[in-house]
Amino acid sequence: MTITRTQIRRGSLLAALLALLCSAFLVLPANAEPLPFEDCPTGRLCLYDGSQGSGTRVDVAEGGKAERDAGTVLSVKNTTGMWACMYGRPEYGGGLQTVKPGNGDEYVTAGVRWVVGSYKLVPTRALCFTGYERCQDGQVCTFAEKNGRGALTVHTPGLDAATGNHGSSYGPEVAPVSVFNRTAEHLCFYPNADYSGSWTQGATTYGAYVVLRGQSVTVPPPFTGTFRSHELVAGTSECQ
Repeated sequence: MTITRTQIRRGSLLAALLALLCSAFLVLPANAEPLPFEDCPTGRLCLYDGSQGSGTRVDVAEGGKAERDAGTVLSVKNTTGMWACMYGRPEYGGGLQTVKPGNGDEYVTAGVRWVVGSYKLVPTRALCFTGYERCQDGQVCTFAEKNGRGALTVHTPGLDAATGNHGSSYGPEVAPVSVFNRTAEHLCFYPNADYSGSWTQGATTYGAYVVLRGQSVTVPPPFTGTFRSHELVAGTSECQ
């Protein structure tokens, strides 16, 4: 049988291709390590109890949240279209870490763990800095931290038989730092539990701190954390 030059060329090319394929297989590692967070499905905030996406994974859908019992979280991957807000304390309190869409984050640095106490997924990063949305229509809500963050107290107004005030009286454990008045009336706050007292700032004395209907506010000095009672009024002239 006569072997042509074309057949020789084809045989050489086939041998070269086989050699190339063999060399490619030889450089592949026997047990390739998975990339960090590669198991996180699209459209989820993945919470891991190990570093770099290791350990047990918990998936959170868009808009999900946990004000308490966030569990052990040492790393996260955010594959949603929302911002992930990670807080150092329950009820959106304490320190804040934000994770933009598509990013991951670590909560162990040099052996030091940053505790995740609560979290939520929101449309914009700005919404990570406030927790006022927890207050429902018709409620008076006070918060232990600025901008509606931290422990929330919902006040149910009652009628004080002695004073005739329609409002709430409470102790120092409530210590409001911010307020949301989602009622149809105005709020008059006082430093004493019996709807009385005043504050002095410089040469000015204040008999009540007023939050108008529908307003939210971080309470400024000297009023911060001093409220012990409040009443609901139709007009601010009715404040004591």
